[in-house]
Amino acid sequence: MSIDGMSNMLNTNIRLIGLSSGLDTDTIIQQLMSIENMKVDRVKQDRQVLEWTRDAYRDVINALRVFNDQYFDILKPETNFLSGDAFSSFNIRCSDESAVTISAGAQAAEGTHNIKVISLATGAKIEGNTGIAAAVKGSGFLNNLDLGGKQINITLDGATKTIELEDYTSLTDLEEKLTGALGKAFGSGKIKVEAQDGKIEFKLLTNGSSLGIGNPINNFISSLNLSNGQKNFITGADIDTEHLDELNGKFKIIVGDGQAQVIEIDGAEDMGALRDKLQAAIDGNAQIAGKIHVAYDDDKLSFTDLSGEGMKLVASDTDNVLDKLGFSNNINTKPTTTGVIDMTKMQKGRSFIVNINGLDKIVELDKDYDDLAELAGFIEEQLGDNMRVNSDGTRLVFSADGMDQIIFKKGPEDGMERLGFEKGDNSNSSISLGAGLEGIKSSFLSTLEIDDPDANVTFTINGQNIDVGKSYKNATLTDVMNAINNSDAKVKINYDSLRGRFVMESKTLGVSSAITFEDTKETGGLLRAMGLSEENYIGGTDAEFDLDGVEGIKRTENDFVIDGVSYRLKGVTTEAVSIDIEKDMGSVVDKIKGFVNGYNEMLDKINGLLSEERDRNYRPLTEIQKKEMGESEAEKWEEKAKTGLLRNDSLLQGIVNSMRTALYEKVEGSSLSLYQIGITTGSYLEKGKLKIDENKLEKALKDNHDEVIKLFSNKSQYSYKDSLDSLDKRAIRYKESGLAQRLSDILQDNIRVTRDLKGNKGRLLEKAGIGGDVTEFDNLLNKQIRGKNTLIDTLIEKMYKKQEHYYAKFTAMEKMLSQMQSQSAWLTQQMAGFF
Repeated sequence: MSIDGMSNMLNTNIRLIGLSSGLDTDTIIQQLMSIENMKVDRVKQDRQVLEWTRDAYRDVINALRVFNDQYFDILKPETNFLSGDAFSSFNIRCSDESAVTISAGAQAAEGTHNIKVISLATGAKIEGNTGIAAAVKGSGFLNNLDLGGKQINITLDGATKTIELEDYTSLTDLEEKLTGALGKAFGSGKIKVEAQDGKIEFKLLTNGSSLGIGNPINNFISSLNLSNGQKNFITGADIDTEHLDELNGKFKIIVGDGQAQVIEIDGAEDMGALRDKLQAAIDGNAQIAGKIHVAYDDDKLSFTDLSGEGMKLVASDTDNVLDKLGFSNNINTKPTTTGVIDMTKMQKGRSFIVNINGLDKIVELDKDYDDLAELAGFIEEQLGDNMRVNSDGTRLVFSADGMDQIIFKKGPEDGMERLGFEKGDNSNSSISLGAGLEGIKSSFLSTLEIDDPDANVTFTINGQNIDVGKSYKNATLTDVMNAINNSDAKVKINYDSLRGRFVMESKTLGVSSAITFEDTKETGGLLRAMGLSEENYIGGTDAEFDLDGVEGIKRTENDFVIDGVSYRLKGVTTEAVSIDIEKDMGSVVDKIKGFVNGYNEMLDKINGLLSEERDRNYRPLTEIQKKEMGESEAEKWEEKAKTGLLRNDSLLQGIVNSMRTALYEKVEGSSLSLYQIGITTGSYLEKGKLKIDENKLEKALKDNHDEVIKLFSNKSQYSYKDSLDSLDKRAIRYKESGLAQRLSDILQDNIRVTRDLKGNKGRLLEKAGIGGDVTEFDNLLNKQIRGKNTLIDTLIEKMYKKQEHYYAKFTAMEKMLSQMQSQSAWLTQQMAGFF
């Protein structure tokens, strides 16, 4: 139980006591419990001290991290004292920074250099075909203006709208009405429709837009309340024909809303005999006779619903044979009766397909229908003699004569073709990168073939298989580009919206860079649809330059280092660029001053905590004490109570001692010490703080620059990780390391978030933890705090039991007093009769 929950239990019970004795038992019991409450308060105060101590340690951790991040971070080379580059500051003058920029490292020398850039290093690239056109024009002729009921999809800048076509009286009428329809869909002034030489053209009226034309899905079949692929027959799986004689058992057939009819068979010699037995059993049942036809093809059976009511095959409760016939339980066909027809949707030009025994028959309405019976007659006429289409006033009923198997399908999607367009006619002035691939596949100049819209988009570049992670149905061009750019193929791709083309470039430079790819398909693949092809491949080149009289130097990159000087080539030059390098010791002095100041601030922080007096008369306030004090007074009290918690702390004292020792023990490999370059400690009272003689420091930098670098940044043969595993290696590393590296190691020993071989992190993190790391919760002080919480729970539970004990005693006393009072009253009443 939680601490607060236990506390509430002590005060929430309603009690009626003291009625006989007249005693204020609640007050008496509270006074008896006050000693127990004091025990709990003392533990809570101890817990608070632990929490304050943990927070004080974390303040120290943050101070150490600030210093570490400022002066020992490889991502900050200007102030990273672990590297000699921090001590190498130069004034650099370049006659043409648009062509060359440079920086100087620790190994650079003062002097003048002359460089002439002949060529830049470039990576291999493929510039896609433009694919931009100002209009989309049909390749075929418009032969019929009778387009009512047909639809097209127009995609403008990634937004797709379905446009209803009409019956037009002339090409001029088509231009005006279709332009108006597009204006309503996308806004006026964006697309204009023109008819030229019998061909239709959609013209873009805004720069930088993309346009595509396509066919929407023909969903008219749903207006009939039928579904695409709905059929009146069921075909089973292959039957084990070698054991047909063992097919003994039962199954059930349900037709329409009728009752389940049991069909029983007792084996057969072959598939023909099996079919005959099944048909005989069905026709011998008066409820379903003539409503189902059984057929077979090779080793498969099929059941055809001739009634139009729908049927279901159901496993028998006993001796089930349905699965052996190749059918699953409850497999069914839907009725070939439509739902209630909305006649407003029965418009001219709408179409659907009925497949009869494998032959598709297209039904296209020849006018708008408002009479269902007339519509039924028209559809029956279109389907031929073997189909019957009737109406019951609100619905259509399809039924087949004889053994016909029928499948309902969505109608042809041909609005675009009726206008004289083919898929290859699509052109774009730009491509919407956020549009789905399947939706814009007709917008590419080159054909994009998608065999399976649900398949993930995958291809190979430079031998690396790239999976976009999305299907053609969901993936966008942005997804494709991100997948390429984030892959290990060492290429990058971008879209040039001004020229309307994709550009793929190698991330590596030089003649050795290359781009090879395997598209999603041999023909009709995505990459080629994006305009990327081998014909547009441009090989990479090396950088070439003349430097200080040496001609024809080549590099595979535009960034390189020669004799400690880092060059970045940015442009070709016709003349040599002059570069002057001069050391800037004043800047280095400022860096060292910053380093010393940061060290002193860190030392002040720790020394202050080590020497801070603690007044043990100031304990954390209890809740009652806080209520009795004012808010301001309570805050001042707690500030005083927090002081001195880390006085003479051995962990912090060890850090201070280690840092002071590290700064004054000799660095192997350097001939200098701190005092020789003008850095010394102050008086005893300053507790190890450093002081700088700037003149002496600047002279040391000028006279012994390399030795100063070694003093601070000398590298050991062993890494810090090596030193964690071996005391011998640690000792060698300490002697060989520069002062900055020694201080860094000391800080890492205390604040590192990585673990050593024993599984330990930095000492301070193990002690108090830090936010954002597992030690925030898993540390020594938090374990002690949890121990206090457990103790508080135990004490409160004991208090509760003791309180209940007291109340039970007082209740028993009240009961006895009540009985005595009742007896006294009775005796008094009896005695009254004698007087």
